Parts: sequence; C-alpha cells; structure tokens
Amino acid sequence: MTDDTPVVALGALEAQALEAIASAEDRDALEHVRVDFLGRSEGRISAVLRGLGQLPPEDRPKVGQEANRVKGVVAAALEARSSELAGGSEAPAVDLTLPARRRWKGGLHPITQAVNDIWHIFRDLGFTRARGPEADTEWYNFEALNTPLDHPAADEQDTLYLVDSVLLRSHTSPVQMRTMEKHDPPIRIIAPGWVYRRDTYDATHTPAFMQIEGLVIDEDVTFVDFKATLGEFARRYWGPDTQVRFRPSFFPFTEPSAEVDVKRVITRPDGTRVETDWLEIMGAGMVDPNVIENAGYDAEKYTGWAFGMGPARIAMLKHGVDDLRTFFDNDVRFLAQFAS
Repeated sequence: MTDDTPVVALGALEAQALEAIASAEDRDALEHVRVDFLGRSEGRISAVLRGLGQLPPEDRPKVGQEANRVKGVVAAALEARSSELAGGSEAPAVDLTLPARRRWKGGLHPITQAVNDIWHIFRDLGFTRARGPEADTEWYNFEALNTPLDHPAADEQDTLYLVDSVLLRSHTSPVQMRTMEKHDPPIRIIAPGWVYRRDTYDATHTPAFMQIEGLVIDEDVTFVDFKATLGEFARRYWGPDTQVRFRPSFFPFTEPSAEVDVKRVITRPDGTRVETDWLEIMGAGMVDPNVIENAGYDAEKYTGWAFGMGPARIAMLKHGVDDLRTFFDNDVRFLAQFAS
C-alpha cells in the first residue's frame, strides 16, 4: 500500500508558493520566493525531488510526477508575476507599432543648389566659371573698380581689413579685374564665391555670404545684350511667365546702372496661378569705361556689362524662406527638405 503523505505535502507547498508569489510586492521579494521553493540547495520543492530515492519504489513515480507538476505551476506563476511587476503582463517587450528610425538623408545645401542652378543656366548661355582669392588688396576690391578709398564702402565699418591694404573681399567683383588682366576679350564669366562684410547677423544679412558676379566684355556689346541675357536667365530659373524690369540705380563700377527685379507666376495648392509682387534679385549695369581702362583694354573698342547677385536671396525667393538665418542654423530637419 502506497503512502500519500508526500503528495499531500506537495499540494500544501503549491498553495504556500502561489500565495507567497501573489503577495510579492517587488522583484526582490519575488526572487526570495523563488529561492525558497525552487532553489537548488534550499528550495522546498527541490528537496522533495532530491528525496525521491529514499521513498519506496512503488511511491516514486507518483510522487515524482506530482513534484514536477507543482514545480511547473510555481515556475509559471513566478514568470507571470515577474511580468506584472515589470509593467504589465500584456505589454510587449517591443512596441512593433512604432515607426522605424531612418538614417538622415544628406544632400547639397539649398544655397549650394541655387549656385549650381544659376551656374548651369549661364553655362548654357556661353559663360565659363572663374574664381579669385578671398583675401585681396584695396586695388582689386575698390580702386580698380572705380571706387576711391574715401568712398563709404571702403570704410572700416563696412570692410574687414587684415593687414596694411589687404582685406577680406567685400564682393566677388575683384575676380572681374583679375580675369581681364589675364585674358583678352571676349570674356563671359560668372564668379561664385564667399564675401565678407561688417554686417549684422539678422533676417536679411550675414557677415559672410555667397555672391555670384557676372561679366561680359567684347566688341559691340550693348544694353540690349545685357537685358536679353538677364531676362533669359530669369525665365529659365523661375519659369517662362516671369517678367523682368530694370530700375535706374548707381554703382561706381557700372554706367548706366540698374536694379533688376522679377515678377513671378506661382501655382497655389488649389491649382490657381497668381503673380507675385516685384522682387529685387541683383544689381547690374554696363561696365564703366574707367574699369575697362584699368584692365588695360581699349574702352573705345570694348564694352561690356556686369551683375552681382546673392544666391542666398535667390534661394529664399525660390523656397519661400523669410529668414536668411534659417539657412545657417544647420537644423537637419529643415535642410532634409532639400535633399534629393
């Protein structure tokens, strides 16, 4: 006749273990319960399994089966209670509904894109690209361009001087003179590059910015060529419906001089097309004969025209940005819009 005492004892251990598990208030208390009932050396249920060899042979299968059942029930209860204490048994370890993280997509800066777009248009119109030093002399930055040193633009409040007569160029116009010194006409160049001024950093100014200079020198170049070329550029850049106007102005190195404005046609989200207000995009004009003479050319034989524009302003108009500083804040969330 078999002895049911070990089986009864296992039932009592099961009840005690389940009650202790339900009462555990934190992970440390739960670990204490696990060691107390299932620990290898001190666990009370483990002790029953270790003592199977001391039971009568006929009782071993029944007691062993019951001990394994109780061990499985207690282990499952421990795991369930551990999940509850960790934040809920129904909460998955990983929320698969969250969107995946994507790598930041790099691309050209919007001002760099504007420079490239402008360059490609003028390249198709027969222009080549030129460059010059960012640190230059008063002669190339002012005097050679028909700007005397007592002109307000040469004042230290506007120009960043380095040493003696060397300064950080305040426009890319010095590239005009350097190109004319090295090459004979005809000349058709654009010169993109950084320029520097003592400007306040605000919504429309920065102390360092990109500028694009353009220059044409040849025989029989007229104001008609000047207007036709810049009008063609504007229509290629902003669209065939773009209107261009030239307002009289003054620059020391051009005569006559003009401010160039454009009126664009934009399409609203609802599909309607409207005209914008007139917007200034550049200063330009016919090259002053004094500048041509300073380059060593015969001003009676050669004429030309020049322009200067800020690609940052062009990019602002194109993308509807109203604060220039946005381009230089290096916020990748903003810049990612322009990555292609």
